[in-house]
Amino acid sequence: MARFRMYPTGGQVRQMLLHCAHARYVWNLAVEQHAHWEPGRGSAPGFAEQCCQLTEARRANEWLAAGNADVQQQALKDFAKAKSARFTSGFGEPTWRKKFMHEGFRVIGTDRVPEYDADGSVKLNAKTGRQVMGRSVVVRRLNRRWAQVKVPGCGWVRFRLSAGGRGAKLPDAKTFRVTLKNGQWHAAFAVVPGPVPAPGTGEVIGID
Repeated sequence: MARFRMYPTGGQVRQMLLHCAHARYVWNLAVEQHAHWEPGRGSAPGFAEQCCQLTEARRANEWLAAGNADVQQQALKDFAKAKSARFTSGFGEPTWRKKFMHEGFRVIGTDRVPEYDADGSVKLNAKTGRQVMGRSVVVRRLNRRWAQVKVPGCGWVRFRLSAGGRGAKLPDAKTFRVTLKNGQWHAAFAVVPGPVPAPGTGEVIGID
């Protein structure tokens, strides 16, 4: 995870706060749905069904429709992951998110880039035979210390690469999370680590 401090303008701050409110609202709706579930009622709605419900809710609610659909869907995806990991994460069931305490949202990359397997070969779709095109966050370097990332509805938002600026690399990620804490905005990029080269000794390692 690569984390950087963001420096949005006044207009961008207002839009990002709206994204936070929408993400929190959608998350809390999902919590409420699953809180009413009881044995014998059938399974609670999953991610796909909740996305359909979100589409209907956006048609009926102007405030929700004014927000970004991808940001709201990512809140549902976060909830689904938290629900699936409740027994292994140590946090238990997903709980309510509160204003001023849980300010943040996740953004999925809008750019499309070709994907490759670990050996460098082209990654193909099993059904179509075409190369898989994955999502990528749109990031642009301004100089050695500053860069900017595209946030839905906000355009380009600046962030500082590092304190010194030397050797700082642009994050290469499929998604990133924007958070507000103690009056500071941060972007945390879910960076996939590169492959670790083998030691080259020819030894075989067995894993139990």
